Amino acid sequence: MKRLSSGAAALGLFFFGPASVFAAEEINLLPPSAYDRSAIYLNLALFWVAIIVLIALIRLKLREIERVQAMETGEDGDKAPMLE
Repeated sequence: MKRLSSGAAALGLFFFGPASVFAAEEINLLPPSAYDRSAIYLNLALFWVAIIVLIALIRLKLREIERVQAMETGEDGDKAPMLE
């Protein structure tokens, strides 16, 4: 058991020991200029709006499919709308 715990400690130091060396670096995720930051935020907002619109379209299509299937299985075939 002691051998297992010392091996786990050695692996922990091997994987997490170098992380403390690099932790002092400052990483800027956003560009320093306000124009570039606003462009990034605008693109992120448009991306999420597009995802929401796609989800809404998929829900509409699924409801239409369910409606058509219910219309086909219904016994009232005379009342179904027909294109003339």
